[in-house]
Amino acid sequence: MYRRFFLLTASALLLPAAPALAAPESAESSATVTVNTGSGDLNVRSAPSATSQRVGSLRNGARITITCYARGTVFNGGPYDMSTDLWNRLAGGGYVTDAMLDTGSDEPVVPPCATESMRPAAPRATGKTVGSNPAEEGSALWGAMEKWYFASGKRSYPAVDGAPRDLTASARAAGWTVVTEPRDRALVVIPPGVLDAPGTGHVAWVDATSNRGDGVYLRITEMAATDKAPHIWSGRTVPAVPGLSYILLP
Repeated sequence: MYRRFFLLTASALLLPAAPALAAPESAESSATVTVNTGSGDLNVRSAPSATSQRVGSLRNGARITITCYARGTVFNGGPYDMSTDLWNRLAGGGYVTDAMLDTGSDEPVVPPCATESMRPAAPRATGKTVGSNPAEEGSALWGAMEKWYFASGKRSYPAVDGAPRDLTASARAAGWTVVTEPRDRALVVIPPGVLDAPGTGHVAWVDATSNRGDGVYLRITEMAATDKAPHIWSGRTVPAVPGLSYILLP
């Protein structure tokens, strides 16, 4: 279903909070489109991710110039109730989700950003590994490690140990990248008391991240969840609340 109008006039109307971050791409590759949030302002981000730094905003109805696109984190919502990983770079710098633009297409209408990473993220270092799952079979950690193993192409497991609450320190010591910004393709370490985690903490596998009107959410797969017995797989979508850590699979 064709969802949007394509407008060819005017230029960006950034609110004062938005600084110029970089020189624009060539005029030949740009397009002028309209912001459509349904209501309210559209946040401008420093990278193609709803969790990256907010560097400004755009008024609903503003006509803006976009110069290139990047694939970033998935955004869910907007007036079209879209789910898309397409982000557009503004002529003055910064990125906005394609879900809140009238471009005339659900596909990119500008070239890819030649000098930008398509999925900017923290570097994913390869740390120490082991050839077998070091966790107790049927436990939350065992399940999360199995998900890691299969996502890695059945190559290896990260050399981490201890209770789930201790995994962040263990992973860093073993050379793996640990971040606090939500990431998919990662183990999420949930501290005690957060998201109903027990006193030993909890750990799960992040299948995907998404943005909603009230924040970023994680789609996780887990074993031995709080309301489940050992060996039982389950999945749920949870808010990416403060305090979570993410151990990244390269």
